[in-house]
Amino acid sequence: MMRSRKIFFKHLKENNVSYVQHLRFAAGVSVRLFASSVSFIVHALLPIVPIPYWLNLESTALYLFEKNNELED
Repeated sequence: MMRSRKIFFKHLKENNVSYVQHLRFAAGVSVRLFASSVSFIVHALLPIVPIPYWLNLESTALYLFEKNNELED
């Protein structure tokens, strides 16, 4: 039991974050990527529907770049 607990928390300890901080970060990135994906699927099926600026590839890539930099600070 202790070994599995150690393995479970190893990633959190290596990155110096709590479980809740990690959950919020990962869930936030996941929601943003999901929204972008849905937007692209809708646009693929209905090309007349534009992709919102904040979900386009450039904005999403910038968002991910900034989030990654937050981890390194």
